[in-house]
Amino acid sequence: MKNRSKAYTRHQRERIIQKKWSILKEVQLREDQWMPVRGTLSKGKIHCSCRMCKYEKHYSIPKARLKAKWNAMQKEIEEMNL
Repeated sequence: MKNRSKAYTRHQRERIIQKKWSILKEVQLREDQWMPVRGTLSKGKIHCSCRMCKYEKHYSIPKARLKAKWNAMQKEIEEMNL
């Protein structure tokens, strides 16, 4: 791993906190009195299962990894049939 400065680490931490803060405020519509302490948002996940955050799941869109596996299996089946 590269040696990174403290400024870089602070920037990345603040970026993640800001992203999670906006999800809580705008998607889950939390009010200021119910918001967690900002520093706790730099760790872990915000468990959100809304349609915006879990788009692929709600609309049954396969991920690229699964598409690649599916295509590989299809090719194997076609080769066996020939």
